[in-house]
Amino acid sequence: MNARVAFAACALVATLASANEPLKRQMVVHKVTELGLEIWTEANPEWEAQLAREPGAPRPVFAAETPGQTYPPAGMSWAVPGFKTTDTELQRVARSALRQAALNYGLKEEQIRGIDLEPASYGSLTGYEAQFPAAADGVPVDVRVFFGHRPGKPVVAMQVFTLRGKLPHLSEQIRRSWSHVNYLE
Repeated sequence: MNARVAFAACALVATLASANEPLKRQMVVHKVTELGLEIWTEANPEWEAQLAREPGAPRPVFAAETPGQTYPPAGMSWAVPGFKTTDTELQRVARSALRQAALNYGLKEEQIRGIDLEPASYGSLTGYEAQFPAAADGVPVDVRVFFGHRPGKPVVAMQVFTLRGKLPHLSEQIRRSWSHVNYLE
């Protein structure tokens, strides 16, 4: 390889590595009419996704999880509780929803009070998110939750969980999925 070709190859690699925009990946697009949402999940490997309704639950939840033999194992869920709120009330609503999510994982009130709720946005949704350690079926996990909306639209609740300490490994999956959640018009 001559010096000019080697230099051009290095320049191309440096340009690709320094690009501000993350690499695009193919995603599976789910139009979930029961929630009024378009939700993107990973295509490679394809996450197993389904709409479920717990007995007695007023609304269904769309859930996706990594296929077997994927490390770290993870799951995401999306729900639309069925109400709208104003931007000024959203933080109170998010705090209440965070409390319920943490209680579902078995956290105590004093633990819940220590969880920071931070402003966040994903795509057209603005709201609040929090992260906390918990246990699922006795396994230590980390959980991130987001509660937000587009003004005038219903609140959307999103959650991701994985093994304790592995949430940073899912940052791109979270970004790709949550940034593309849209309301069906």
